[in-house]
Amino acid sequence: MKVLIITPRIPYPPYRGDKLKIFNIAKTLSRNNSVTIVSFRENRNSRSEERELMKYGPEVRTVSLPLLKSLFNMVLAVFTNIPFQAAYFRSRKMKTEIQKLIERNNYDVIYFHLIRSAQYFEAAKNSKAVKMLDFTDAVSLYLSRFSEVTRNPIKKYTLLIELKRIINYEPIAKKFDTLFICSEKDKDYLEEKKLHPNIQFLRNGFNADLFAPEKIHFEKNRIIFTGNMPYFPNRDAALYFTKEIFPLVRESYPNSKLYLVGQKPPLEVRKLNSQNVIVTGFVEDIKKEYLLSAVNVVPIRFGAGTLNKVIEALALGIPIVATSMSVAGLPKELKKYIMTADNPATFAEKIIYIFEHESERRELMLEGSEVVRNLLSWNKIIGEFESYLLGRLKEKKN
Repeated sequence: MKVLIITPRIPYPPYRGDKLKIFNIAKTLSRNNSVTIVSFRENRNSRSEERELMKYGPEVRTVSLPLLKSLFNMVLAVFTNIPFQAAYFRSRKMKTEIQKLIERNNYDVIYFHLIRSAQYFEAAKNSKAVKMLDFTDAVSLYLSRFSEVTRNPIKKYTLLIELKRIINYEPIAKKFDTLFICSEKDKDYLEEKKLHPNIQFLRNGFNADLFAPEKIHFEKNRIIFTGNMPYFPNRDAALYFTKEIFPLVRESYPNSKLYLVGQKPPLEVRKLNSQNVIVTGFVEDIKKEYLLSAVNVVPIRFGAGTLNKVIEALALGIPIVATSMSVAGLPKELKKYIMTADNPATFAEKIIYIFEHESERRELMLEGSEVVRNLLSWNKIIGEFESYLLGRLKEKKN
């Protein structure tokens, strides 16, 4: 197959959910197929990222996207109904580059990553390729939840404006042959809206070789929360857990430690740093941080999709306490290996229970790890994705 992937940001380094997914799709499909990625160059590091990504197999083409141009696009969008996140990535140069690539290559599949890339359907409309859009998350569901919890009136107003625009824009999905989504909750939501007649799963996964369980002496009463800290749901979760849940844990275990692990923590998260709260920033070996911990917490209060932090901890056999929302997108087979709690007192109680029941911890490690490996390794997910693509191509030819 010849596959063109249109994605707004270069998926390298693959350090967060959206980049991880595209990196693994491109890397795995490149083994048996010809894969081209076209994306935007946003900073001086983009060229080196482009070169590094090509070492994994795909051809990579980029188009410059100056920040001032993106901001100007957003100003112009005020007078339209276009979502601001789509306007930010609007580019005539990108449209032209896509058209040139399609003219020179007889692509079998064109894969559009995220709703903000859907605008480039027009550049590919004359291609006979199977065209697929990957929302990943139901953006309107995410924005709706976000607007419900934010207390800042200006932010709430801005979110509601973008939510209205996204709801009006989402039907663009009907132009594509397939709409992909990563979680059951989001799929149910979009099917209820009758957004597309063919919505398929393309789940988030994990590197089964990297996240393999190891026998390592974990630190008793060590709690870990991981996440890309500039992402608001992660930042909110770090603040919520530290201020409202962790003090309840410390009433029973005053020497317990909380590690907040993730790149670029904003000032309000860095201010949480204390004797018992360690804000690490970026770490080279996230697996080691997980394995040293007695429990992984996921106190996310709003969002959509499937969280990589849950999958990775499950794969390593680390006990998890999470909000119901954090695990809503997981396959039902995995939910029984996760303790859920939706208020501070219950959340703290379940962490303490894990501290005090090491034998159950070991059982969870073995069974939960095996189940998630069978369901959500990248090799399995992308193998099924490749089979689906081949099936659609066969249907189209017939």
